[in-house]
Amino acid sequence: MNADALLAAYTHGPGRVVEPGASPRTAAPEGPRVPLTALRGRFGAALARLLTDVATPLRWEPWNQYNDHRAYPSARAAATVDLVLAGRWVLDPVRRALVGDGTPVVDGPVRIELVRRRDRLSPGYREFGDVLTELEVGHVAAALVEHAARLGLVARVSGLTVTVTFDGAPAPPRDQAPVTPRSSGVGPRGIAADPRPLPASVLDAVVEAVNHPPSGSPVRDDLRHRLAVRNVEGVADGWYAVAGGLRLVSPGPAVAGLRPVFGHPPGTIHVASMNLALVTTGDPAAAVASDGPDGYRALLRAAGAVAQHVSTAAAGAGAFCRPARSTDDGPLEAVVGAPASHSLLYLLLAGRSRGGTGFTYDLTPLETR
Repeated sequence: MNADALLAAYTHGPGRVVEPGASPRTAAPEGPRVPLTALRGRFGAALARLLTDVATPLRWEPWNQYNDHRAYPSARAAATVDLVLAGRWVLDPVRRALVGDGTPVVDGPVRIELVRRRDRLSPGYREFGDVLTELEVGHVAAALVEHAARLGLVARVSGLTVTVTFDGAPAPPRDQAPVTPRSSGVGPRGIAADPRPLPASVLDAVVEAVNHPPSGSPVRDDLRHRLAVRNVEGVADGWYAVAGGLRLVSPGPAVAGLRPVFGHPPGTIHVASMNLALVTTGDPAAAVASDGPDGYRALLRAAGAVAQHVSTAAAGAGAFCRPARSTDDGPLEAVVGAPASHSLLYLLLAGRSRGGTGFTYDLTPLETR
């Protein structure tokens, strides 16, 4: 089993073949539907708010190729994670309803299972689709933790299960912290960062998110992060270690060094214009030796969780954060000086959008605006 896990890990690395095509259409879950607004019990409304904020479309961008936006990113907007409540009700995110018999009565802790739906990605991704799905699981789990705290709830992640507890009364709508719209960059003509210097507050928010994730998140302490910095107010360009705080390890034009190893042309994503680039690596063999066959997948989920926290922090500081896995992994690992046993897990690109937030339809419920 461990050998199979490691074989998968190394198949996902340099030399992988990806031929993405159209994502297949998958049917919506069938059965009786219970609107989220109909959840009963002392905490029914709070759980409905949590599921709405995290897992349903929040805005629609008519100019965007992938225009269904939620609180977390998804490769090709395929939404490869289903949420199943208490083992009985599947969330239909578009209709904002639970599919299943009966109506949930929420008076105590609730278990939310995260079900992987790799089948929603194009078959052309081959086994690499598993990587994108596991990263998305990490994003969703971390988003549940973040938004639960905002609503006065507590969410803790264990494997593929998120347990939401209700200690005291949840925050009433008027007292809830607002949701900051996450952005992966405005890019109808290609994604690029504003050429003006980036405020140091954005860098500070990103470093804080890496080092102090919220309690209950599925992050791990065996991830390695290196941050490329370019054109940030009062901060020298270069590669930085972020563990425990920001520490310069290699001065110079770090972001520009990503151009030869980045998979998209400048007209799609102008990587050299970015102000920040966070590269996360990990040791699959060590993770499997420590945690068994699921260790490698847990490593990916942890990288996705960190990425979610960084994306949220960037949004709160007025910047976009674009996750990416279209890279030449081996050379990028070399660029950041990763140990020989490490594999690339994730790349995040951040900066300030050139054109604001773009034209969107806001789909959040009126009472939350």
